[in-house]
Amino acid sequence: MTPLIAELERDPTRVVLHDRRGDLTAGQALDTVRRLARALADLGHGPGRIAALVGPLSSRLHLAANAVELTGGGQVEIPDTLPFTDQAGLITECGAALALADPGAVRRTRLPDIAALPGVRLLALGPGPAGTDLLDTAAGLPAAPFPPRARPGDPNRITLTGGTTGRAKPVLRRFRAGPPRTAPGVAELLAGDTPPRLLKTGRLTGLGRALGDAAVAAGGQLITLPWFDPPEVAAVLAGQRATHLVLSPYELRLLLDHLDTSAAAPRFPHLRSVLSSTAATSPALLSRAVARFGPIVRPGYGQTEAGSVARLEPADYADGSFDVRRSVGRPLPGVRVEVRDPRGRPREPGGRGEIWVHSPTLTTEYWKRPEATAHALRDGWLRTGDVGFLDRSGRLTVLGRAGEAMEVDGEAVFAGEVDPWLQEHPAVLESATFDTPDGAGGTALRTAVVAAPGAAGNVGEPELRAWLARRLDPRRVPASVLFVPHIPLTYANEPCRDTLRKWFAAR
Repeated sequence: MTPLIAELERDPTRVVLHDRRGDLTAGQALDTVRRLARALADLGHGPGRIAALVGPLSSRLHLAANAVELTGGGQVEIPDTLPFTDQAGLITECGAALALADPGAVRRTRLPDIAALPGVRLLALGPGPAGTDLLDTAAGLPAAPFPPRARPGDPNRITLTGGTTGRAKPVLRRFRAGPPRTAPGVAELLAGDTPPRLLKTGRLTGLGRALGDAAVAAGGQLITLPWFDPPEVAAVLAGQRATHLVLSPYELRLLLDHLDTSAAAPRFPHLRSVLSSTAATSPALLSRAVARFGPIVRPGYGQTEAGSVARLEPADYADGSFDVRRSVGRPLPGVRVEVRDPRGRPREPGGRGEIWVHSPTLTTEYWKRPEATAHALRDGWLRTGDVGFLDRSGRLTVLGRAGEAMEVDGEAVFAGEVDPWLQEHPAVLESATFDTPDGAGGTALRTAVVAAPGAAGNVGEPELRAWLARRLDPRRVPASVLFVPHIPLTYANEPCRDTLRKWFAAR
């Protein structure tokens, strides 16, 4: 029995889930999981099979994910923000015969297309424009205990990497023998005098699942929204008295923009932790968030393949040091981090190199990609593909992806060496550094900048380049600055530098 199921059984009357439809009690959630598991098993889902879970978070999709796991079958996350051709390709590649979607959360125009895929049966979690209503089918089945049917070694969860380089890979985790493993740092994050009330929006990610299940198992509640809409997030955060908020740095900035311009911005005295994950949180953004929420903001670093790796705690950045604020903190309990040179030898503190991670939640492999698996996973360690360094206090600073190193005058330069400094300028709201051919057979650094409100037209390229020249080696000062209305993002809300290169070429 999982900790989540045990908690749902303990107090059936307690509210454990909330979304746009309202509250669900533990008893309702438990009955739904068991009935859905029976309905899925009756449809042939179980060990060795893969089901596709389509769309963003909702209470129903969260329960469906737990039901799929109870059957012993596998599941693959299909983000709603992916183009349909990519969604269809992933469903086909993973051999998913069943696709589950909540019509109240997913884009409804996608459902008929998914239902039309050859060999795929669409199961809707409620009435919708296409597919069989799985909740209606399950309602007639018993809610008696459903013994877990997982077999060690069978596929469990397949989740996409962030796609920073434009090539997202499906990451596979298999069922393991023994009790479930708790994700590193989750217990510490959720600890407190009152039960946690966690607000999570967007994708059904591994981090979201781990934190949501842990919040409920700790006697608390998971609150979900399918999309990140700043006014709605602020209203739900206040109305539901959430204690924990999980979001990306991009979403954090959008929320701060909304709160800073709102005539009657709510206060959040109940909020205990703001976890900023999925991408680097710049020192400027961290300082801005702390000014709004207080010293409860925790930038985190992790990868789909490894789970959560490191976290920067308020006690670390209390002195305001720039070097500390741009780090991602220390490794979480049970996680080991090494920075290695090209020959695989650990670097001394301060020496840059590739980041390697050993974690209890390390992936098994990439789905049907043996060469990529052999390259990234070695002797229980993950070669992350990120470059950074550890300081003498054990804090990790991530400079960028090894594959995104920009060679300038024979030296590798990373966006993480430029953007944190540039975003300290009061006229810069956001920036993303990238490279382009310089026309002479070499490479030139470029930076895309979103001007801060009221600063557009009042700051120019010479001023920003001079700002950086006083702080950085000349090889790290961009040759030009491209002012843009926004930074383009991948489906995982990470800067899309391929798009920036196209914008620069068409400037």
